[in-house]
Amino acid sequence: MKKFLHLFPLALGLVLVGTGCVTTQDAGPPPASQADVGYLREEIRRLNARLDATDSELGRIQGDLMASRSSQPSMASASQLQSVKTEVDDLQRQIRAVDAARTKDKKQIYDDLTKKISKLLKSSSSGSSSRSSARRTGSQSGIEHVVKSGQTLSQIASAYGVTTRVLVEENGLKSADAIYAGQKLFIPE
Repeated sequence: MKKFLHLFPLALGLVLVGTGCVTTQDAGPPPASQADVGYLREEIRRLNARLDATDSELGRIQGDLMASRSSQPSMASASQLQSVKTEVDDLQRQIRAVDAARTKDKKQIYDDLTKKISKLLKSSSSGSSSRSSARRTGSQSGIEHVVKSGQTLSQIASAYGVTTRVLVEENGLKSADAIYAGQKLFIPE
């Protein structure tokens, strides 16, 4: 989970940096984007607190299990062994339940963030598309996107609601893998 959590600041950083669109006017991010970023920060803080509580509960359960194991005499009767086995089984069920809840929480966090980031990218690209309109030909208009480090053509296409094939054709690319950071791509409307 710790590996997963380090992606949240990166995702938020990407949201804060914006979509990489070149605008023709110098305007700040749409007010809705700032509110959404604030909401995402609060959501991450809340989920981190929930994760900490889950970790604490797991530690307590594991401590109970260790204490239960260490408090048993070296020679125990069959009924004592059965009692301990029942306790251990119960603790293991609780641990599995906590792990299942953590897995479910991870999936929910990922799904929520994916939806919100996609929504932010779409609102940002639609809000900036009117400001950054550029004419490709006399009859075709669109926007210009500057490729950021680590972006793929499929991510860019998804953010603007177009297909990868359209971007390859419109920009005269040899393949979908033939992009580089700093490259300007034409995104048709």
